Amino acid sequence: MCATALLGGAACKHDDAHGSGSADGTDSMSGTDSMSGTDATSADTTASDTSADSGDTEGGALEPVPGGLRRMVGREYIATIELLLGAEAAAAADPPADVPQEGFDAVGAAILALDGVAVEGYESSAESIAEAAVANPARLIEIAPCVGSSPTAACYVDVATNFGRLAFRRPLEQDEIDLLAEVGTHGMDWGEGDFNAGLKYQLMTILQMPSFLYLVEVGEPDEVSGYRKLNQYELASRMSIFLLGRAPDEALLDLAEADGLSTNEAIRAQAEAMVGSDRARTALAGFMDEYLRLRNLTTDAKNAELFPLFDTDLALAMRQESLLLVQDIVWENDTDYRELFTADYTYINDRLATLYGMTPPGQGETFVRVQWPDNQLRAGYLSQASFLTHQASSLRTSPTKRGRFVQQSVLCQDIPPPPQGVDPTLPPLPDDLTLRELLLMHMTDPSCNGCHGQTDPIGFAFEFYDAIGAYRTVEPNGLPLSGQGEIDQFGEWNNAQDLAAIVAADPRTTACFIKNLIRGELGHKETQGEADAIAALDSTFADNGYSVQNLLVEFPTTSLFQLVDEPK
Repeated sequence: MCATALLGGAACKHDDAHGSGSADGTDSMSGTDSMSGTDATSADTTASDTSADSGDTEGGALEPVPGGLRRMVGREYIATIELLLGAEAAAAADPPADVPQEGFDAVGAAILALDGVAVEGYESSAESIAEAAVANPARLIEIAPCVGSSPTAACYVDVATNFGRLAFRRPLEQDEIDLLAEVGTHGMDWGEGDFNAGLKYQLMTILQMPSFLYLVEVGEPDEVSGYRKLNQYELASRMSIFLLGRAPDEALLDLAEADGLSTNEAIRAQAEAMVGSDRARTALAGFMDEYLRLRNLTTDAKNAELFPLFDTDLALAMRQESLLLVQDIVWENDTDYRELFTADYTYINDRLATLYGMTPPGQGETFVRVQWPDNQLRAGYLSQASFLTHQASSLRTSPTKRGRFVQQSVLCQDIPPPPQGVDPTLPPLPDDLTLRELLLMHMTDPSCNGCHGQTDPIGFAFEFYDAIGAYRTVEPNGLPLSGQGEIDQFGEWNNAQDLAAIVAADPRTTACFIKNLIRGELGHKETQGEADAIAALDSTFADNGYSVQNLLVEFPTTSLFQLVDEPK
């Protein structure tokens, strides 16, 4: 039921919204939405104006990206279902798989239209959620008490009004309420007078409508900036998705309805409260899981003969190690973000200790904080097995992949793809060469050096660690290894510790973290028009000791967060 309502909900933030794929995503199809005339246009017509300051990009002009729609990604969808309908309903949720673009699900959700398979997936998920919610109605009764006290046809109006407001993140128009109440009534008729039958279809309909699945961020004209400013409900939704990884709760919507987010002081106060919650830790972990590619570890393939230690349990331990480092830096100690790259400690359980050649703590799967062994020259995330494993092949290390991640994801430097017709595959390693020497020969080819000259020298720093992160001093063929590398105007290093210090000191590193937040949370790749605003936010980041907690609080107060251009 209502499956066709989704096809027209393709995001419109960019001109290429209808299927401009990239290397890590695929094109999608768009269709026709029989409800879009009512649903999509009403999302910003009932909201009050947001009059928060729009000049927080001190010293720099901002040309914001076009406003539009961005579909909730899977983890946001499931967390929102839990907020709306409870844990049982969230456990039943099964949204279609996200398709990342620019390395992030949110970018794909903003520019790719749904195809028929995804539409059917949302329909199936909505049915499972609705069945679970009807069977376990405690949370729904909190929102619409009539479900428990007076389950009659009149209750469908209350469900549409109260639950619909939470699901759509704004008050509903009367014609929307009437439509949804009618769905419930018809469902009850089909169920031969069974109220729960109508409730199921009503919930299914709400959970498939674009106003639930898509975050509306079109704003209202702003005379001060000349652009459009997110209205109170849009701002509340963006803040909650950004900081908590789910839609806003009743209290935040009530605040928006009362113009309670109309000043940056009020926005900052709400952001501080959100950042102080456990949900903020979960939301940031979800972002870091994606940004650091931790979620991909269990799908990495390694040659079992060469790497017998590697299995799913070890991959999950690698992921947890990195998330614990993030938790330590951001939440437990609220220290300098750059310690992510320079930390002289890590977290291990017994299996990771074996991988690292360290004495096992003797506590099984329990993680313990330990110092890195002095002789292994490790530092921070880039020396952890999660990074070293994912950025390697199934048979051997890959200085190219490891260096590319540092350049593209840590420093936000674009690396061109191989020229057309060039085969980037390296031959098997000869007995008389190291991989480093083979790549240096490869880099003498001008058609290869443009890319490899920027990636491979960085990757050489990690050659002391094999394809699953174990320390080594020689190649499989017995030749001694070297971690030396250099790039003009960047630096020179002899090992991973040296490189980590250079990366942490490079001003591009902290600015790149902000850019990744924009990609992973706001759903677009940063633009040149946002460069000054990003630089201003990075300056605030520095002034506050590179505290990620402070960055999360300050970001929503900026024009970068609050303004959009005309939708396209």
